[in-house]
Amino acid sequence: MRNPVSMRKRAIGALLASAALTTVTLAAAGPTHAETPAARHRVTTVESATGTAEAAALPYCAPNRICVWSEPHYQGTRYDWSPDQGNVFLGPHGLADKVASFVSTARGCFEDAPPPQPGARREVNPGDHSSDYLFGRKVDRIKPAC
Repeated sequence: MRNPVSMRKRAIGALLASAALTTVTLAAAGPTHAETPAARHRVTTVESATGTAEAAALPYCAPNRICVWSEPHYQGTRYDWSPDQGNVFLGPHGLADKVASFVSTARGCFEDAPPPQPGARREVNPGDHSSDYLFGRKVDRIKPAC
C-alpha cells in the first residue's frame, strides 16, 4: 500500500511543475495584440479581441454587421447595422446617445452628430468590441466610413 502523504506530495509537485511550464510558455510567446504599440491607442477607446476569455464570451453578431446595445455588457435594446444600410440615425431605434456596448464584424463609423454639423467620430473595425463604451453615450449615427 502506498503512502497517501507521499502521493499527495507527488501530485502537488506535478501541479506546480505544470504551472511553471505554463508561465514560461506564456512569457516566451511575446506581447498580445492589445500590447503592440499600434493597438495601445485603440484599446483605450475600444476593447480589442485578443483571444482572451472575454473575447470568447462575446455575443453573436452576424458577419458584416455592427451590433449595438443600449445597456452595458450587451444588454437592453439591440440594433444590428450593416454597411449597405448607409448612414443611419439611431434615434428611431431608441439608441441615439445610448450605445452602451457593441460588437463589430464590419467596418463603419460611429458619429456624434450635434446640429448643425457633424461632431466627433470613431472608426470601427471588424473585431472591435466594448462591453461598456463611453463614447457610445454620444453616438447618434452609424455610417460606412468616417
